[in-house]
Amino acid sequence: MCGSVTLRRMPAWSTAHDACLAPLLLDLLALAGVLALLRAVVGRFIGLPLGSGRLALAWLFGALVGVWFRTRVQWAGGGSPGLKFGLLILTVLMFVLVSELLVPQGRIPPLPGWWAALKRTLRQSRRSTQIMGILVRHGLNPLSTRTRHSFQKPTRRQGQQLRAALEESGVTFVKLGQVLSTRSDLLPPEVTRELSQLQQQVKPAPWDDIRGVLERELDAPLEMVFGHIDPEPLAAASVGQVHRAALRSGRPVVVKVQRPGIREVVEGDLEIAEQLGQTLERRTDWGREMGAAQLAHSFADDLRQELDFSLEARNMTDLKAALERHPETERLVVPGYEPTLSTSRVLVMEELRGRTLSDDALLASLSSAQRQAFARRIFHSILRQMTVDGLFHADPHPGNIMLLDAEPNAPEGAPAAERLALLDCGSVGRIDRTMQAGLQQLIMGVEYSDPQLFTDALLDTLGRPEHIDEGRLRRVLGQFMVAQLRREGPMDVGLFNELLRLITSQGLHVPGELSTALRSLAVVQGTLSVLDPEFDLIGEARKIAARQLQEELLPHNLRRTLEQELVTVLPLLRRLPRHVDQVAGMIEEGRLGMNVRLFADRRDRVVVWQIMNQVLLTLLGTVLTLASVLLMTSRGGPQLTQSFTLYQVIGFNVGILSAILIFRVLIVIFKRDME
Repeated sequence: MCGSVTLRRMPAWSTAHDACLAPLLLDLLALAGVLALLRAVVGRFIGLPLGSGRLALAWLFGALVGVWFRTRVQWAGGGSPGLKFGLLILTVLMFVLVSELLVPQGRIPPLPGWWAALKRTLRQSRRSTQIMGILVRHGLNPLSTRTRHSFQKPTRRQGQQLRAALEESGVTFVKLGQVLSTRSDLLPPEVTRELSQLQQQVKPAPWDDIRGVLERELDAPLEMVFGHIDPEPLAAASVGQVHRAALRSGRPVVVKVQRPGIREVVEGDLEIAEQLGQTLERRTDWGREMGAAQLAHSFADDLRQELDFSLEARNMTDLKAALERHPETERLVVPGYEPTLSTSRVLVMEELRGRTLSDDALLASLSSAQRQAFARRIFHSILRQMTVDGLFHADPHPGNIMLLDAEPNAPEGAPAAERLALLDCGSVGRIDRTMQAGLQQLIMGVEYSDPQLFTDALLDTLGRPEHIDEGRLRRVLGQFMVAQLRREGPMDVGLFNELLRLITSQGLHVPGELSTALRSLAVVQGTLSVLDPEFDLIGEARKIAARQLQEELLPHNLRRTLEQELVTVLPLLRRLPRHVDQVAGMIEEGRLGMNVRLFADRRDRVVVWQIMNQVLLTLLGTVLTLASVLLMTSRGGPQLTQSFTLYQVIGFNVGILSAILIFRVLIVIFKRDME
């Protein structure tokens, strides 16, 4: 029989502690065994894995409760060891259950990753604080109402402030500024004009640091590799910088070197940028309309690719081969590279002499006819890369397009400086044949101003979700085509961004490669507006569509298309008679049936599971509440103290558990109503 229990104050340490130490250690060892058994049983039969960190905390909590039982509670008659251990197990199990309800498994990183997660959080916090300090120092405090109001009517000074803040914030934000400098649909001209200077006016890294990177990557002193290398950079970009050099054979080259320590800095900044994009999309209307999370994710992916120069070398090879198949009037140049002298952080390329289109002096020296011709060549080449080659330059901003100098050995009387080159192939998009065909059909829809053809081509490219309202989509796209594609004069620079917004607003998911293609078209649209503000992009797209249709009708192209279709269709034609015979036999014998699977769509299963989950939690919480009331009002069971019995203690714990369950259900309901 269990006696009553009373609490008494005991000395900090006494012989009683020594007497309790051995039983306490036995209890803790037994508790560790019970927790290990609990982990195996719960993981095996319930499918809920319990993490090592949670079980370690439960064991530590049990140790504290055991010490309290042994040193602060005086059990009348010594107390039953089984009762003490049972109460200890019950308390620890309640701790595990409550902790799982409050913080579900997987919400926090595993125990071995706690230290790394803590360091990453501290690093991100320091970086975020640093960026906020830079913005405030340049008068761009995002939390200030004055700043938000001032940017409604921006001036050149504010553009200069933003450019200076981005330059000081580091490479990731310099790259972000480069992207924003071509987004005239998002920012006013006063700001984009200042941000465009970020494309080349980037402070170079010290030569000693660059020399160290070169010698580590090439595994040799520079004198053994190059006959000469200029310490002064030819150009400094956000990810790396370029130095003019000559091989030991005397052949001139340029060496692109990644900035020292840039990868670690960029990764930290990209994590902040992706979290910011998710927050904006979750909490703001304009963030959801723009797809801020997807934009941030695409920007992060592109920048991570640019950090790997070996990937850029492969892109250069593939893009160079594709451009060599273009007509002479549309052909752009891509530099070659030295495979034996190139690594993931160093790229040795052939030297191209000329000036980029971001050079205001160059643009001022070009005639109107030259500007129009260059704009037409760039647009035709980029569009052909997408629709024919399936490989395209994804970042054709003015700083990545060079107007080459005249060749030294050019024939006398030949026009000078008529070649254009694509630089920085770190960001290259790739699309498959199905999407190429879809893009060609979209262009044909533009050519014929046919909303039906345009809508069908769009759905064939993106897929046809069951929930899509095709009639509404057709009307929206028809209105878009009337407003944007049939009007005279130059197009709005936000055309492709507006199209992307329309597509996402109708519930269609845009694949990453198509999003990259549309973003590349938006960038090239900004570049064309720099060359020729009156450039008729839609008119040129119609010309390209008509010419591609003519090319498809040529005999050799028709033969190739027919062969490709036959390769796909012939296996189906061979199996068709056998399938028809099987179906006819099943109909004749009365064995033809149809299987219909309920909840075949994963989304339906998720909805039903969520409803059942909430109903079961509600029922379980109600049952536990009733059980708690019955146990707490009961006077039966062993007497633990002068005021409480064992049943009442259990009822109190069950009541806490039921309150947590019902609280979780209410939180889910209220959160869903708010959304």
